[in-house]
Amino acid sequence: MLLSNIIPAALMSISCAMGSPLGTNDDSPESFELFKPSKIGLYNTGTGSIAPAPAGVVSKFPGDRGQDTTTLLTFTYPPEASGKKCFLAFYLDSTASVSGSGKIDVFSSLGPAPDYAPGWPPGNQRDNHIGRLTACKGDFARWDATYGSYLTEETDCKEPGTVEAYELVGVYDDDFVSWDPSVAGLEIYYN
Repeated sequence: MLLSNIIPAALMSISCAMGSPLGTNDDSPESFELFKPSKIGLYNTGTGSIAPAPAGVVSKFPGDRGQDTTTLLTFTYPPEASGKKCFLAFYLDSTASVSGSGKIDVFSSLGPAPDYAPGWPPGNQRDNHIGRLTACKGDFARWDATYGSYLTEETDCKEPGTVEAYELVGVYDDDFVSWDPSVAGLEIYYN
């Protein structure tokens, strides 16, 4: 039983050390400027409710009876990013929590989530699957897979004031990732 716990932990450490946050051999995001989400909400997949979030949470496990939690993020492009190249990166500081596989799917959303919704509508408005990340505590996540180059590689930043929305979703049946958005989470980097 002990060996079955050690092997997945060792593989998680290896997957966090391999690859690039961009999915290419580009420089580390630490050399770039960034902007954080202008709004964060938690979405309950069972009830459709949306609530403001003091922390980012992706939670999925059999005992929740379909009440999985995803994080909805709204980004507003700042004037400083104008004319620059942008990309998404997911960072977790040492105070974050990761259990299970640490796998997170990143989706675009059709529009930003409201501040609060007791249930459907509007729902999460999930749109395109952007890619899958492996969350790494104390490090940048690595792209396991990307489904296009938009923001998974350096892309022309949008005009100032442009609003985009994303959703972070747990992958397997027993995954939990949480973070303090003031110091970690999905961010847009630019240079």
